[in-house]
Amino acid sequence: MLGFAVTYGRYAGTRNQVGFDGHWVSPHGQHIVVEVKTTDVYAIRTATLLNYINELVSQGTIAEDAPRLGLYVVGRPDADLNQLHNAIIAEKRLQELRTISVDSLLSLTELAVTYDVTHESVVAVLLPSGPRLDATVDLMASLVAQAEASTRPEPPVSLREGEVPLAEIQEPDETGPAYYLAPVKWKEFDSPMDAVGQLITAGKWGFGERTPLRRSIKPGDWICFYASGLGVFAHAQVTTAPQHNPLPDLQRHPEAYPWTFDIAHQAIYEDNPVAITAEVRSQLDAFANSDVNRNWGWFVTPTRNLSEHDFKILTRQAQVNS
Repeated sequence: MLGFAVTYGRYAGTRNQVGFDGHWVSPHGQHIVVEVKTTDVYAIRTATLLNYINELVSQGTIAEDAPRLGLYVVGRPDADLNQLHNAIIAEKRLQELRTISVDSLLSLTELAVTYDVTHESVVAVLLPSGPRLDATVDLMASLVAQAEASTRPEPPVSLREGEVPLAEIQEPDETGPAYYLAPVKWKEFDSPMDAVGQLITAGKWGFGERTPLRRSIKPGDWICFYASGLGVFAHAQVTTAPQHNPLPDLQRHPEAYPWTFDIAHQAIYEDNPVAITAEVRSQLDAFANSDVNRNWGWFVTPTRNLSEHDFKILTRQAQVNS
């Protein structure tokens, strides 16, 4: 269930047993105790679910210091009454209890499967929101990027005079190579290469647990690297699939980007990056149905798919028509 280990409870209460309907445990130690309700039209005692959680703690099933949450899954929520919702607010249980309809839970499951949403993103949705919104924004950016990628055309592109063809270094599989753009966070450093240069030079790259398309990238694919405020400053070919193998000797934050893979044939042009100007954007397939003069942060916020045509433009392997 969405990456959780699930213990099924007893829908009908049993004497001398904790009466929860489900106990979900995240690989990272979060516990969600589930109570299923057909409807929330009638008054529901929130103390009951809280008692289930406390009993699981008393039994040692949930460690005393483990993060935990009670989740009501409601079959037919009443949008007008909001009885359960109001009770949680009135009793100041916002950090202990949450509600979700069956339809919304199924939708979340479908999103996780269809868009390769990570378990961490699912947990970020289910758990009470803390002061940081990064996880929620990352999830939104991931979904938007993948939806954009699935609807953008990828027309065949013939070489024009002056183009430099991609080297046929590695035989791609039957689906052909895919192309990616990866953003680089470098603002606390003097330059993008200061931030990740050691990694790229060593022929490595790393994805985080929530990086979109992490499970899709494969040997033979191509990836280019974008730095905010500068542009695309390097590209390379992927030679291995991502593996959970942090590289503390090369990465500044190995715990944040533990899914590493090999790259080869690196081309680095930090001193002359490809700025993604309005002129360049007007030539990209990704902006075929978008206003190139409007906010375009969606294009470079998450790791995303590119068409071969766009990859060539962003890596100076195709000319930009003036």
